[in-house]
Amino acid sequence: MGALRRSDPRGEPTCLNCPAYVPRRAWSRAAGTAAGGTSYLFELRLSSPAMGGALGACHSLDVPLAFGTLDSPTGKGLLGDRPTPEALAVSRELQQAWIRFVTTGAPGWAAHRPDERLTRALEGEPKTVPYPEEASRRIWEGHAPAPFDLV
Repeated sequence: MGALRRSDPRGEPTCLNCPAYVPRRAWSRAAGTAAGGTSYLFELRLSSPAMGGALGACHSLDVPLAFGTLDSPTGKGLLGDRPTPEALAVSRELQQAWIRFVTTGAPGWAAHRPDERLTRALEGEPKTVPYPEEASRRIWEGHAPAPFDLV
């Protein structure tokens, strides 16, 4: 736990992100090597203002941003009645990326490759950066997530 806590600049244990980040890395590696596939990663860094910001860049926040449904009940619940200019900009960026991906096969930023691990960081000023969870990646490398026992 200490290594995980030290790997996050906010001092939060990154194992909480393990269910999301470990499979994402495995899928990007698999897509990048299977039949010449290409994968593109993005990390949503826009924080939800809901609950005083306690949710951060929470699960499902990308849905109203990607579909432009900021005025839907989910959008309002996560982004408020008046989304910030930053939220509007991230929504436009994400929508345009999906349109480019569907029409051209590329979202508009560099592919994620094992030697570079580039990731699009979606925040006020979107930019392509080295993989933001690199310290966590090194900790989890070689540790595949175990399936949950649902029975």
